[in-house]
Amino acid sequence: MQNSPLAKPDLSSSKADVAPGPVATPLPVDKSRFRFQKLLQPFAVKPGVAMPVVWFFLDWLVLGVAIGSLLIVESLWVRVFASLVAALWIARLFVIGHDACHGSYTPNKTLNKWIGRIAFLPSLTPFSLWEIGHNLAHHGFTNLKGRDYVWTPYSPAEFAKLPWIRRQLEHVYRSGFGQGVYYMIEMWWKKLFFPGRKHVSTRRISYTWDSLLVAGFGTLWVGGLVVWGLYSGKSIWSLLIFGFVVPFFLWNCLMGFVIYVQHTHPRVAWYERRDEWTANAGYATTTVHIKLMRPLDGLIHYILEHGAHHVNMGIPLYRLKEAQAKLAATLDERLNSEVFTWRYYWNTVRRCKLYDFAQHAWTDFDGRITSEPLVQVR
Repeated sequence: MQNSPLAKPDLSSSKADVAPGPVATPLPVDKSRFRFQKLLQPFAVKPGVAMPVVWFFLDWLVLGVAIGSLLIVESLWVRVFASLVAALWIARLFVIGHDACHGSYTPNKTLNKWIGRIAFLPSLTPFSLWEIGHNLAHHGFTNLKGRDYVWTPYSPAEFAKLPWIRRQLEHVYRSGFGQGVYYMIEMWWKKLFFPGRKHVSTRRISYTWDSLLVAGFGTLWVGGLVVWGLYSGKSIWSLLIFGFVVPFFLWNCLMGFVIYVQHTHPRVAWYERRDEWTANAGYATTTVHIKLMRPLDGLIHYILEHGAHHVNMGIPLYRLKEAQAKLAATLDERLNSEVFTWRYYWNTVRRCKLYDFAQHAWTDFDGRITSEPLVQVR
């Protein structure tokens, strides 16, 4: 490494891009996680079953029309557009499945499980494996290293010990263009699709059945495109590329991007010690509220209203926006909120490569500190 992680911070342009926030002062003891859950509990009340079920069927209808149009239309531009629509609606269905997995989509527990499994099918996500990794590990210990595994940064010392090929892969992941590769390899392949014991040590029959379910759906999806190509005389390769490969890869890109911006920021800390994590309200302050222009926020089912979701997972997607506003009015001095701009995004990408857990600061790949100290070091 060219520079020690103890080097003087290089913040020449960072303050103009992302102003340092007062995140170093721990919350008072009485401001517990349960207090904020209770504060947002009124937003967790579901209005009924009809509206969520209608949304679920409408999203499936749009996805079906997008894929179906690829089977008929010859125009390249129509196929490209249909692939983009399919990717976005895979993401929308995933958000519905995500809510259902939390039990927050409808008031009915059994219905949530069925909707969740079916909504997860286009993204090839096994319901029970997502539940154990996301609901328990990620939500239970957000940005606590060793418990949360979503975009966990290496320390400069850890990074220096990695094999050359793994260091290059980390460069790709954190390049600003590699989130799709990250999600497909580190999340979906390793932890969700028939994961090995190295990544999911617990063995449950539900993990196998849910993996078989999505594998069967994927086989029918790909097989159906091949059969249609043989029957219609259309190019099988074109059908597979636009009908499966492009939508599935773009879905991975969108998912990797969303979870990156939700928890990676020059003002968002990571923790190795649980006492530090608890004292600094890691369950809420390690999220980023990304503000999008309407109707972009609605297009992805308000999933970027993320602080409120982390405080109270029972809030359904259709009430997240008002819940986030209530949380911001109460905890505004500690929440990280950004209006999305490409300047903000690339500033985050440039500065958040590795994390110095001793000094609680982000660094670049050479160990140069690129953020203000985020936590009072004890």
